[in-house]
Amino acid sequence: MTRHLSGIDHFVIAVRDLDAARDDFARMGFSLTPRGYHTMGSENHCAMFAGCYLELLTVRRPHPVTAFFSDFLERGDGAAAMVVATDSADALYRDWRAAGVPAEPPVGFSRPVATDSGTADASFRITQVDVAYTPGGRVFACEHLTPELVYPPGGTQHENGVTGLAGITISVEAAQLAMTVDRYERVLAASAMRLADTSCLIRCGNVDVRIEHAAHEDAFRAGPKFSELAFTVESLDRLVDVLHRAGIESTRSARDVVVDGSVAHGAALRFVERGNAAHA
Repeated sequence: MTRHLSGIDHFVIAVRDLDAARDDFARMGFSLTPRGYHTMGSENHCAMFAGCYLELLTVRRPHPVTAFFSDFLERGDGAAAMVVATDSADALYRDWRAAGVPAEPPVGFSRPVATDSGTADASFRITQVDVAYTPGGRVFACEHLTPELVYPPGGTQHENGVTGLAGITISVEAAQLAMTVDRYERVLAASAMRLADTSCLIRCGNVDVRIEHAAHEDAFRAGPKFSELAFTVESLDRLVDVLHRAGIESTRSARDVVVDGSVAHGAALRFVERGNAAHA
């Protein structure tokens, strides 16, 4: 892994109705940040974990930087973007270009954040990979210029007991598998481990990025896709209790709990207890 890429920073679920998405994820037991207003016209709510987060994002005002998300939302809500962490968007941009990854020049933006002493601007710098290069969706890198304004002191407690992001699954057609693995090895600057004839895994920081041949047609979006997000929880029993009280259907096995995309705005969510995270 390049020294300028340290893992997964966050994952983006793009939604048309941000208020509805906020309410649905709150019902699932996620604690969400107040609505954020980016200078480039997008808005968000985030579920913060230790070192990473989940972002619910919508686009209110079109902008060249968020054109992918505007196009994505024309087809509906869903798992849209995987964001890697970098200490320097400019340096990673150069590393990516040297590795043959078609990255776009870095750009900066910000959003106001309420603090104890008033309002301050949380600032970011990103470099995006050409979306045609990464089957599944958008991949970009985010440099936090003001991390103290994004990550709350002491972390965030979630009613459902979620402690972090454990895995991201990318589903592609069989003919695309080898090409997709090669490209993500370049993007993530890490080698893939073959799990079976139909799947490979790339470890990116603390998150397993799994690339697999899609065995069946997805009910929400055809073609290559980010098909599942896996989260660690303190207790599956606690999670199921929260979901049951909220009237949210889920499927439980001995190892995990799954909430399908019809509830989670097009993104299938899987939850595993922390001790089983290595198998997520």
